[in-house]
Amino acid sequence: MEGLAKDEKVVLEGRAGYQTQLNRGRLTLTNKRLIWEQSLSIDPFGGHELSVELHDIRRCQREGDAIVFDAGQGEVFLFVDWLPLSIISGYRNTKQWLRYLTEGISDASKETAAP
Repeated sequence: MEGLAKDEKVVLEGRAGYQTQLNRGRLTLTNKRLIWEQSLSIDPFGGHELSVELHDIRRCQREGDAIVFDAGQGEVFLFVDWLPLSIISGYRNTKQWLRYLTEGISDASKETAAP
């Protein structure tokens, strides 16, 4: 995983697809950032890495079994723990990730707004 800053702590880790369900990787939520690193992909157009400061995320919501957010560079789709069994388990994981992510965004925004 990408190096963490001294005051950065891991809040949640798991697997996720980035932009498509086929571009697989490791998703890490810290108290400061959301990080996605490719680990396995059968997507020929994959290969992206993602590191977004939480205070930069403007909109974050669930669309089906995806988490969609905008950090100023257009919409990003994350398919958290997507497996063929996502109908059974995926929605729960998506809800959990979305809850932790929105809490982190709120905390990070308050931190940057404080004098």
